[in-house]
Formats: sequence, C-alpha cells, structure tokens
Amino acid sequence: MTERRSDLIAVGALLVLTLAMFADVLLVPGTRVVGYQITDLYLQFLPWRDFGFRELAKGNLALWNPYIFGGAPYFGAMQAALLYPPNWLFLALPLAPAVNWTTALHVFAIGAFTFGWMRIRNLHVGASFLAGVMIMFCGPHFLHIFAGHTPHLLAMTWAPLIFCAIDGLFAHRKLGWGFLGAFAVAMQVLAGFPQHVFYTAIIAGLYSVLRMTEERRWSLAVPLLGIYLGGAAISAVQLLAANQTMRETIRGVPLPFKFASSLPFPPENLITLVAPNFFGEAAAYWGRSYLWEACLFVGVAGVLLAIYAAIFCDWKTKWVPLTVFLFAFVVALGTHTPLYRLLYEIVPGFDKFRSVSKFVFTAALFLAFLAATGFDRLLNRKRAEFAFIAGAFSLSALLMGAVLWSANTSMWRSLMDRVHAPDQSFMFAELYASPQFTLYAQHRSVIALGVAAASCALFATLLALSNWKPRALHGIVLLGAAEMLWFAFQARPTFDSTSEFNHDEVAFLQEHPGDYRILNRFNPNSAMSIRVPEFWGYDASVVRRYAEFVTWTQGGDPDHATQDANFQRVSPLYAMLRLRYLLLPQPGHFRSEEVEARPLPHAVLLSKYQVVKNRDEAFEAMQASGFDPREEVILQTNPNPAPLPPEAPIRAETPGRVEIVAESSDTLTIEAETAQPAILLVTDVYTPSWRAVSLSGSSQSSYQLIPANYVLRAVPLAAGHHRLRLEYFSREFEIGKWISLISVILFIGALFRFRRTTL
Repeated sequence: MTERRSDLIAVGALLVLTLAMFADVLLVPGTRVVGYQITDLYLQFLPWRDFGFRELAKGNLALWNPYIFGGAPYFGAMQAALLYPPNWLFLALPLAPAVNWTTALHVFAIGAFTFGWMRIRNLHVGASFLAGVMIMFCGPHFLHIFAGHTPHLLAMTWAPLIFCAIDGLFAHRKLGWGFLGAFAVAMQVLAGFPQHVFYTAIIAGLYSVLRMTEERRWSLAVPLLGIYLGGAAISAVQLLAANQTMRETIRGVPLPFKFASSLPFPPENLITLVAPNFFGEAAAYWGRSYLWEACLFVGVAGVLLAIYAAIFCDWKTKWVPLTVFLFAFVVALGTHTPLYRLLYEIVPGFDKFRSVSKFVFTAALFLAFLAATGFDRLLNRKRAEFAFIAGAFSLSALLMGAVLWSANTSMWRSLMDRVHAPDQSFMFAELYASPQFTLYAQHRSVIALGVAAASCALFATLLALSNWKPRALHGIVLLGAAEMLWFAFQARPTFDSTSEFNHDEVAFLQEHPGDYRILNRFNPNSAMSIRVPEFWGYDASVVRRYAEFVTWTQGGDPDHATQDANFQRVSPLYAMLRLRYLLLPQPGHFRSEEVEARPLPHAVLLSKYQVVKNRDEAFEAMQASGFDPREEVILQTNPNPAPLPPEAPIRAETPGRVEIVAESSDTLTIEAETAQPAILLVTDVYTPSWRAVSLSGSSQSSYQLIPANYVLRAVPLAAGHHRLRLEYFSREFEIGKWISLISVILFIGALFRFRRTTL
C-alpha cells in the first residue's frame, strides 16, 4: 500500500508539472497554440488537422486530399492520424484547444510511461520520477513542440511503454505484458509518424535480444515478436493504406544517399548534454542541423547520474542500457561514422528516411534509464563515493573555465567560424555575419555554460552533504526537475493559430470565385483551411508523377523529383491544372498575380488525342509548339471507345457538354452528354487508385480511367448520356480495415482470456 501510494503521488506530481507547463494555454480560452510560428505546426499540421477532422465530423474519413499538390493521398500519408484515439479531441474541441490538450496529454503520458518502465525495473520511486521528468522535458522530445512536430510527439510517447512491456515480459512472464506492448505499437503506428515507429522497432529489437542474452530466456522470443506482429495487425488499416500511398508518392522512392544522410547529429553538439543553448536557442540556433534534431539535453544531474551508473553500478545492471544508448547515439551520428552507410545499404527501409539524428530520442530514453539506475544505487547506499564527488566538483570548475574562455570575444568568434557550416546551417547568412549576433551568441553561450557549472556544483554539494545527511539526496530530484523545467519553459513559445492563413488572401479569393487553383509561395497548406485548391504543398505525400512533372517544367531532372520544388517560372502547361493566381501572402503584406495562360475547366470533353509510350515521350509531346491542352490530350493507353478521327464524315464541332454535379474529398460525380465518342479530361491528379464507376441512368455500363498528359485523369466516353462517379478506392484500406477489426476483437477476447497466463 505504501508503494502504491508513493507511485500515485509521483504520477500526480508529473501531472502537476505538465499543467504548470501548459496552464496558460489550457486554462485560458483563446486561439493561441504552443509552438513557434513559421514551423511545421503553422505550415503543415494546423491545416492538416483542420481538414481531416472537419471531414470526419461530417462522417467522411478522407482518403484523398483535394486541396494540395493538385490532389494527394491523405489518410495513407499517415500524418493525418485520423484513427488515433487521442486525436478525437479534435472532434470535440476547437482547433487551438485541441492542439494544446493533445500536446499536454502526451507530454504527461510519456513521463508516466517512463516512470512505469523504471518501476518495472524495480528502481526507486524517486529515481523513476526523475527519469519521467527528464524524458518529458528533454531536448530530443520537448524541442519538437517548438518545431511544431505534432506527429513526432505523438509517436515518441509510446516508445517507453513498448520498452516497459518488454521488461514486463521478462519480469513477470505473463502474456498481459505482450498485449500491452502490442497496444503500444498499434498506438505508435496510428500516431502518424512512421520514422519513429521504424527507429523504435530497431532499438526494441536490439534491446530484446540483449535482454534474452542477459536472462538466457530464448523462449520469450515468440511473445516478444508477437508485440510487433500484434501491433501491426491492430493497425493494419493504417499500415496497408500507407503501403499503397508509398507506391503512388515520392515516399516510396529510396532517398539518394546524400539526401538520406543529411542532418546527422553533429559531434560538437555533445556539449548540449549539459549546455543546451551553447549554440543558441532554437529560434536563433547557429550550429549545424536544427536544434531539435541536435540537442541531447537531459539535465546536468541526469548526465552525472548516468556517468555514476556507468562507473559504479554492477556490470549486469548497466551493460544492456549502456550498450543500447551507445548504439543509438552512434547511429544518430550518421555519416560521422561508417555504421550509417552499412545500415543504409543492408537494412530494408533505412533508405526511406532522412535525419538519422532522430535516434537521439531513443538515446535519451536509455540515458535517462542509466541516470535512474545510478540514482537508485545512491538512494539505496545513502552515500556517494568521494572520488565521484571530487569528479563532479572538477567538472564544475572545468565548466567555469569554459565560461571564462567564452567571454573572450575574439576567441569566441573564432570558435563560431570553426563550428558554423553554411551548407549545414539554416541561419540567414546576413544575421550570422553581424557583430551584434556574435555578441548575442556569446552572451547566450556564457549563460548556458554558467548555468551548467552552477548545476554541477550544486549537484556535487548535495552528494557531499548526503554523506552526513542522506536526505540531501532528495535535493537531486528537485535539482533535476528544476533544470528540465527551466529548459522547457524557455523553449515553449505560443502563437495565434488564426494567423495560419492570411486574411487578405481569403478576402481576395472570396472576391474572385471560381473553380481554379492558386500557387501560394508562402504557406501552401493553408489551402486546406481556406478550402481553395493549391497547385503545390508542404508534405512528402506528393504523387510521384506530379512531382516529376513539376520538376521537369522547372528545368530539373524528373528522375530526382522530391517534395521540394524551386519555382523559377510559371509554365504555360500549368493551365491544364487550373492554375489561375500566384499569391505571395506574407505577414503584413499580400500580393497576387494572375497567370497569363487561361486555366482549363475542371472537366472538359476533347476529341483530339495522341498516344505515347512513356513519360519522357509524354513530356516531349507536351513541349511541342503545336500542343494545346484545351484541344488535345496525350495518352499512354489507347482509349476505348476512341473518338472519331478528324477525317470522319460525320463529326460534330463540339463533342458535347459536361457538368460536375457533386464532389467530396474522395469522389467526383459527373454528368455528360456526347453526340459522338469523346475523351473526358478531368484536371485533377491521376493515380492508379482512382476509378470510374457507372451510375444509374448512364448509357455506358463501365468506364476506363486512364492517365492523361501524364498527370491528369481521362475517361473515354461513347456517344450518349453519362452519369459516372470518379472515386479514390484503396483496396489496401479495405483489406486493412477488416484485418484491424478482426484483430481488435481477437485482441480484446485474448486479453481477458490470457492476460494472467504465465509463459
């Protein structure tokens, strides 16, 4: 009962810290959200959530996003996270409160899960609490709030629960822990960020093998494997839909080594273990990569406790977490070691992601594990070794020496120039070169090192006092928590969520109604909120053939197309994608330009066509001087039925009439009247998952949907009256839906039947 009371108090304290961190946005009504403006929450995830859950509230689970990239897969892109239960808060709350509450909920949950994991390892409640606080507010986790990485945060939350389930199986050998692990894996998949799912699986596999080696319990291999198989079965609806999306979009293309290996953890950023702002805060970071990808801060107390564990704890206690930490950290270094190239070449899926520095999150998890292990030993011994106390004081003196060194302006600027890499830094060159910024960066560095030195000295003092008064060790909990809260508070800005779209832009578009697309050069994803289709977007879900087409029109190599398009000009061919306005709606400024070429209608009937063999021939045909997308269509398949040839004796001047009578995110209902065979051209992006379905009253019983002009949709029509529906149909989604439904039913039944079964 005493242990249970202590556990509840500790978890309650984690909740109090969470509420204290977010009270201003949780308890005060308004439209402010946590995060930094002009990062991914602003540019991507606010409109992403707005669109998806607005549709879900209407009863529509959107598989397709008609608002960006001329159309793109939505549900299968995973980051929508429509089936992730905590996200259903977006159905009950306005956008801003839903963002804040889901963020706070997951910050608390990752702390509680880490606490539970440490308790399963039989660590002291105080040590477990400190580990929970460290992970809640550490650099590899909390800084993603600054960056607006909502799916990252959601996915990271479940990692400690997966490791908790693994250790629960070893500690108790009951299937219930396997069920818990499968649930955690399913939630991590549904949370919407596959990179953390993939990286966590790698570390979980390594950890499981090391634990089986340690315990010599190879019989647990099957239930351990069942954690991931069960989680995959429960989340099959998301995984299979994502697999289909990968085939259709650039996500399915292996990344070139140079791109995949970008943003590794810079070795010099090891200093962020104790001085997180040595290279500047996230908004003024001048080092390599992004700070949220290159900060390993878990607190000075956490680092010293982890070092204590590595030196003084029994080998059997420390070798597994120490090995996993070192492996995760070395992988995070990316191309700074030979290991990354090996993993890129031989591990399936490793070439699908960039920014391998995300492994620092799992490194931080096991660093916190080591810190809790070291603190547990101190609490049980009630005294610290003199040599370690002396070492902590020596480190404090060393940090004070670094403070004095950093205070020398000429030496400081020399250090900045040695560290700063223009091709790997995202700071404006003009700002970095200014003397004022040099002084600012020096000032922040001195403060960061000074705080680290003071924390180290206080930690050493508490250790020294504990040899006379063991209760002084509890001060380490307060010190560690204070460090993490101080760091998190300064890395937690807010902004007004309504600034996500430009009000002048909205007013302009309302004054110019029509069925066309815009090219917003500042914030393209805002199209999902203002509900006007956008020519481009900000996400990796762009359809591959569309990315190839846009890259080709900008003079690039379509074989190397990515989600990043460097628009230098507006191609006349963009008219066939209904582009009408180029918008430059920056904060406090708005400018619009109408493109020269008149946009095509949403649906048009054409008679003239030519058939080519492949993509390059299609591009060549569209580049020809005589090509006019208003009169001719380029196909890669012979149409059936085919329009009459130009020399036919009976041929109408116009093929007929066409009208879009209804549309939703995933469907387009069309009526057409044709006096002769024609080709229906729909100026939305084509993928093989789109199909045409004949509706009641149509003279044609079946329809063929084929690519047109490489990126658009075409349907050959016979003469007569037509009622058809174009729909995005995901066979993988349908299969996955039934697998998930059956798996959930079996999971619940097995949970009640076998949860107490001993292996």
